[in-house]
Amino acid sequence: MKKKIPGTVHPHPTQWAPDKLTIFFTEHLNRIYCTRAHLAERMLEVVDNDNFKDLQQAIKDTINETEEQIARMDGVYALLEKRYSFENCTSVVAMLEDDFTAIQQQSNDEQLRDMSIILYLQDIEQIEKNSIQLLQLVANSHHQIGTFLHEHLNRIFNKRTLYNFIRAKYI
Repeated sequence: MKKKIPGTVHPHPTQWAPDKLTIFFTEHLNRIYCTRAHLAERMLEVVDNDNFKDLQQAIKDTINETEEQIARMDGVYALLEKRYSFENCTSVVAMLEDDFTAIQQQSNDEQLRDMSIILYLQDIEQIEKNSIQLLQLVANSHHQIGTFLHEHLNRIFNKRTLYNFIRAKYI
């Protein structure tokens, strides 16, 4: 690993070689963005539903947190001089849609609804976790990506308000 010399600036992401690792990095960043966008969009659909009144504040907080995370990711894309793409996210969206459909189908039974929400949130978390782990592997073999990942992405995913709220109901 190269040591950072004081006073030097790491190359801007657009100065990265347009190699397979950079493309791989962007594709997995897109998967993470896709899950965040799905969460924000779908939670907006249920926040004012009478069957979700007991979760309303936690859902609102989750929407706000997710929108902040998306804004930070938009900043990451700006630094990369790229735009997000859902082109290769079809299977991710299909799985999340199945999970969300289950939430809606169980909305009249609070316990089943809550378990369905937990499954949905855990699936999102797992997709993001897997992509971040892959990004970290890329970072290990591509120093510039590693520095960028550490400086910009590690701060994005740390809040789980709705998950923690529901979980606390059953523990």
